[in-house]
Amino acid sequence: MLTTVILSASEQSLDLYFSLYLIECLILTLLFSQLNPRARGGLNRIGYVLFVGFLSLVAIKVVEILLGVEIL
Repeated sequence: MLTTVILSASEQSLDLYFSLYLIECLILTLLFSQLNPRARGGLNRIGYVLFVGFLSLVAIKVVEILLGVEIL
């Protein structure tokens, strides 16, 4: 559902998508972690992957600012 809302605004930024997916994953983890420990483990793994991706996007943006070149 979140992807449809972003696409309707014709946004093309990868970092926006990634940030919103990370926030959505964290919210889902908070909601469903109390129900099932197995679900909590799976959602935590997905959250770790999204967080590493978010950190790499931040690192790319820092490099872009410091070097003045557009990478993504």
